[in-house]
Amino acid sequence: MNYAKWISHFQRNRENRPEPDWAAPFALPESVLRPLHPSLAEYQLGDGGGPACLIAGDAEQFRGSSEAMRQIVDLWFAEEREHSRLLGRAVDRIGARRVHEHWSFTAFLACRRAMGVRAELQVLLLVEIVSTVYYRLIRRHCTDQPLRDMCSLILRDEAGHVAFHRDRLAAAGVSNWGLGGTLWELQFRRFGLAAAAMLWLNHGRCLRALGTRPLEFCREIHRELSRFVWRLGRTAQAPACVRLPMPQPA
Repeated sequence: MNYAKWISHFQRNRENRPEPDWAAPFALPESVLRPLHPSLAEYQLGDGGGPACLIAGDAEQFRGSSEAMRQIVDLWFAEEREHSRLLGRAVDRIGARRVHEHWSFTAFLACRRAMGVRAELQVLLLVEIVSTVYYRLIRRHCTDQPLRDMCSLILRDEAGHVAFHRDRLAAAGVSNWGLGGTLWELQFRRFGLAAAAMLWLNHGRCLRALGTRPLEFCREIHRELSRFVWRLGRTAQAPACVRLPMPQPA
């Protein structure tokens, strides 16, 4: 994997980030605000508001595999903290109350701590993918321009995060080719759909209030999972791909 490419990407991505105009006139109907309040507050807690680092028991095997990887992981989670900051401003803008705990976030952290770093990385990747759909649907349906501008900034970051994970997996020899690849894809899609179901359980009321239909949500989820798998296969077949060892469980 081209470490220098990703260090440069994350450093460059700090530039040209116009702050949403949080003081702009605000007008959203109460029917949208009621479900939007808890949704954005919960996302502010989960998207970098908790421990913005890898927390699996063997996480240091991956993060400490090289100084370059340590730097990339730190830069990645720095962007997650920036998302939490932006979401905090959005929560304040709509007059919602920030939350410091939620059952789904507590369960999410417990699972991450209990599993190995390879599984934790996949879970975080799937969260990035389904969150891409969440932010895209808010940007598409919400009429508040600062919230839409916030989503654009976060979507820009998420695209880089997903691409980084794709390069990471391809460099480790993962693809959707052959029997092993097919089995990997099946489990990836299954857990991806589970992550999407959890997102809809917690945030579907908000998305519906904005105008999203369940079929639209499902279509976007399917598109993002399929796009990732297809691009992973293309990346893994590229001749310049350098294979890296995956960290082994402790």
